[in-house]
Parts: sequence; C-alpha cells; structure tokens
Amino acid sequence: MNNFSKIVAVLVASTFFYGCLDFVGEDINIVAPNVTSKELEIVSQRTGIIFPEGTTGLGYFFQGSGIDDAIALKTMIPENKKQSFLENEIFKSGENSKPSFQIGRSKSWWKLDELFERIDRTKKLPKGRYMECSIGREDSMWIVYISWMET
Repeated sequence: MNNFSKIVAVLVASTFFYGCLDFVGEDINIVAPNVTSKELEIVSQRTGIIFPEGTTGLGYFFQGSGIDDAIALKTMIPENKKQSFLENEIFKSGENSKPSFQIGRSKSWWKLDELFERIDRTKKLPKGRYMECSIGREDSMWIVYISWMET
C-alpha cells in the first residue's frame, strides 16, 4: 500500500469513527425573561466575570452537543454599574481586540455589531479555554456580550 492509499484509508476511518461518536450534552437556548441568576452564575464560574447587582440576562446559549462546550451570554448592566463591571480581570489583562468566534452569532438576540461606545477584550484562560467580552451601548442601555469556549 503506498502512502497516498494509507492517508486515504486513515481519513475514511477517521470520518467513520467521528460520525459514530455520541455527544451526551445538549444545547440550551434561553431568552429574557427566562435567563436567570443560574445562567449568570454558570458564566461567572467558567469565565471569572462578576456581574453587578441588577444585571439582567437577555440571552443565553450553551452549546453542549459538540466535542467542546461553549457559551454565549447577552446581559444588560445598570447604568450606574458600568464602572464596577469594568473592574473584571478581562478588562485589566485581556487583549484589546474584537471578538472573533462569537458563539451566539447565529442567535436572533446576538447583535454585537450594533454596539456603540464599545469596549472589547479577549483572553486565553487556563486548560485550553478562551473568552471574549464586549460592552457598549445598545438602545441607550449598557449591554454585555460574552463568548466562552473550551478546546
């Protein structure tokens, strides 16, 4: 068997076995008013982001059906709590770059491109995890978009 035949055989076998993998997680998509403190706590545990009192969840998507978990969250931060939200570590040590993977991009509530007065940060986390966070004005409210994923 020549090298090309071996490569083809490996690719065919890999594709077959990948199709046989059974992912046990499920996807969860929730919109306001059903985004609760439970979802905010899940995001806090995975990202380290602390949400100020009065934060309202607007959209939550947990992608658990793939190989790696991923989360998208949209929240509203009270006007007088913006500065305390910016005290989160991602705004101190994260890279000043726009989000690239945006887990919630396919959701109707994900309107990141409509933000103005926008601040973006990205950050690699331990154990192959990565997060992105943007805050800005949308319809005169302070809105936060967070994407988190593990690889």
